[in-house]
Amino acid sequence: MELGITGSENILTMTRHALATSRPANRNPAGAPGVPPASVADNGPATGIRFRLDDAIDGIARWLPTQSPLKDFIHHNPLHVLQNRPFHEAVALAAQVYGARSYLPLSDYQARHRRGRIHEFAIDWAVARNEPDPDRRMALRASLFAADPEAHYPPPSLALHGMRKTWLSRLEVNLDAQVHPLLFRLTANFLDQGVSRWTVARPGESLWPCVWRLVEDSFIPLYPFAEPEARSVIRLPVDEALLHCLERIVGDESLYGGYLLEMALAHPGWSGMVRVIERYPDSLLSRRAISLKEYLAVELAMELAILNLRRGRQFRSVSATPGIEQSDSFATVLSEAKVPRTLRVWHEAMEFSLHAELLQALGQTPADQDRQRHPQAQALFCLDDRECSLRRHLEEIDPDIETFGVAGYFGIDFFYKGSDDIYPASQCPASVKPGHLVVESGTGAVPARSRPRLQPLRRQSWLRGWLLTQTGGLGYAAKMAWDVFRPGAELLRLGKLGTVESHSRLHLVRETDQPSADGRLLGFSHAEMADRLESLLRSIGLIKAFAPLVVVVAHGSSSTNNPHFAAYDCGACAGKPGAPNARAFAGMANDAKVRSLLRARGIDIPPATLFVAALHDTSRDRISYLDTQSWPDPAPESLSRFRTTMALALRRNAHERCRWFELAPSALGKAAAIAHVRARAGSIFEPRPELNHSNNLYCVVGRRALTAGLFLDRRAFLHSYDPSTDTDGSTLARILATVMPVCGGINLEYLFSRIDNAMYGAGSKLPHNVVGLLGVANGMEGDLRTGLPAQMIEVHEPARLLIVVEQMTSLLDAAIARLGSMRDWLDNEWVRLAAIDPDTRASRLYRSGDWEAVRLPEDFRTPTARHSHDIYAGHTETIPVHRLTGRRA
Repeated sequence: MELGITGSENILTMTRHALATSRPANRNPAGAPGVPPASVADNGPATGIRFRLDDAIDGIARWLPTQSPLKDFIHHNPLHVLQNRPFHEAVALAAQVYGARSYLPLSDYQARHRRGRIHEFAIDWAVARNEPDPDRRMALRASLFAADPEAHYPPPSLALHGMRKTWLSRLEVNLDAQVHPLLFRLTANFLDQGVSRWTVARPGESLWPCVWRLVEDSFIPLYPFAEPEARSVIRLPVDEALLHCLERIVGDESLYGGYLLEMALAHPGWSGMVRVIERYPDSLLSRRAISLKEYLAVELAMELAILNLRRGRQFRSVSATPGIEQSDSFATVLSEAKVPRTLRVWHEAMEFSLHAELLQALGQTPADQDRQRHPQAQALFCLDDRECSLRRHLEEIDPDIETFGVAGYFGIDFFYKGSDDIYPASQCPASVKPGHLVVESGTGAVPARSRPRLQPLRRQSWLRGWLLTQTGGLGYAAKMAWDVFRPGAELLRLGKLGTVESHSRLHLVRETDQPSADGRLLGFSHAEMADRLESLLRSIGLIKAFAPLVVVVAHGSSSTNNPHFAAYDCGACAGKPGAPNARAFAGMANDAKVRSLLRARGIDIPPATLFVAALHDTSRDRISYLDTQSWPDPAPESLSRFRTTMALALRRNAHERCRWFELAPSALGKAAAIAHVRARAGSIFEPRPELNHSNNLYCVVGRRALTAGLFLDRRAFLHSYDPSTDTDGSTLARILATVMPVCGGINLEYLFSRIDNAMYGAGSKLPHNVVGLLGVANGMEGDLRTGLPAQMIEVHEPARLLIVVEQMTSLLDAAIARLGSMRDWLDNEWVRLAAIDPDTRASRLYRSGDWEAVRLPEDFRTPTARHSHDIYAGHTETIPVHRLTGRRA
């Protein structure tokens, strides 16, 4: 049974093997030279135990969250370890490991059915998929409406009901309550990125030697390491210390791996963060050396000390506890997936009801619609679902504006170092490994800014700190109180997102082919620029009929009360605003040498066409135009017209967004709406600066004509694609390789955080405390919370993403064949895929390598309305897909 741990071995089989395959243990911990070997009270080091420690640690790490520090929050599939399994089986297995719910409560689905949001034909479709025997389908359908108050409860799980919990309950010692606060405080201070003025870490010192130094050098005994056996253990090399503790606490080496896994799952946030930092040390501004092995060794030493203090040296080990062999082990938990069938059917019926709304509307789109031949302006947006409504409003106001959607890094992958950044950061999807570095410089007195900066706090004397606190603290407290009750539209003590000083510039052109010390090339050659622009322009079908103005609109989000700020930025830019990418694209496209190369490749950009970079702040609906110093003087009339239209579209966009905000005034006008969204973004009182990707549901890959006349309720990622220019599926394969992890990761993080916010999500923002600039915890001593807070997902409908591609199934098959391991997203249905025939508009669903026709009832019609406002006015819930009949308002 493949579990993604070490080939096809499961973790318990793996950890029975000999430690002989591990590297020899270092007798002295790094950073602590001269530590003498020490006996451990009456028990020597655990020599001769045949246990593959390193393999066990690596296997355990696969089951931990992979959430990065707050500054680099990137959406991902929380169940990545199970992505090689079918979706429903995976969520059932996850429920048995983590103790999480797999679906919404049964009553939620039944209530949606009563409101007409789960259709009868969708129930029939889901029942047929889950019951091959027609004679049994009526019984299965009837069971959907029976009362079952326990249907949504998760089964017994390893994390909550495993052998460790069984042992501790019989031992009557709450180790977690006594160890975790100490462990979390120590780890938070060791990894601190600027909250604390003093940290226990010394330069180059890893966690285990740091703890050894603290124990040995502390004037006051460091609890609980003052206990003699724990003090002796901490002097050992980390491998020997960990094995000794396991021998004393667990006793049977066949149980070591399971115990370590259950211990790590008791605090997945901190365990996962330590592993991420171990693997990606550059995720921290102030580097820290730490490993999951060291972290677990420190915890085990603490547990041993507490057990000795509470139960004496002869406490009963795990293996010596009567009946422990009857507790669920990792192997038994994963022996079979217990999928709650009724909830599975309801969930698939809900998803098909929602997916059918889009497929029905797309099927009614005329197949012979062509792109406008002479637009006055073109705008390239990120495919982000929050840009879906802004594009619609732009086109409603001015049909002479043509919009496109692409991944928000605009095909320009690089590391970016702003003029006052202390380190470069990746500006592309996590799956892309950039080899170029782009540097910003500012020649004016004020350094250029294109995004918020995170820097470690400078050290200062205690006297200066005390004086600053006494003199400035009261005034700042009064200002904060004022901002809570009377928030303004501007951000609290933060630079505006995306503002760029007039003399800032990007160094795009590479002057030498000599790579930097880290192997990166400083800038791009003109040929490399042309390659990237050609690839993107061909993929979206923009190779001729360029407008006089092309605006490249990146996006980011700014707010005051939002520690998860990176989760609101561009996922295609590794969780950062896309301003550097928009500036790079516009700068390359305006370069005469690049245009000459593109002209030779069949892409003729007229000399008069101007590319302009801009940044849309999605929380405040504000647009910033970048690199204005490079605009011609006077600016073209098309630019002035576009800016006027954009300002009106932003007001309408804010007005549409306000229908979700309870504190938005009733009967709000468009001017008042944009004032409201800007005030809430700047308010320290407001935990919902924007609802971000809530209710994301669709991703449409095709020509704009396919979706231009649809109201999609801000639920769709829109990626432009011209099926007529992709003859072998290679372009489509590149697009799918981007949208599946980016859009699919967003969708699944929202889905799981909504289904079980206590387990997969972060809970309410209200008790959150930012810990070390690493993550958030409830209070000062809780585990780091992973996933999304309740205020981001409370209105979300948890349905899997439907990717709809305008292309023939034969070309789609060719594209899918190029995806390699990424086919898991489709074959295991972590996202759903549908094909829309470019000529007939017939739709087919992908399932296990085959395509099945979508048949919808004749009376299932797409509702219509003249304009967007007619659809959303007065509604506070999600709205079905509508067709717009009036194009100008």
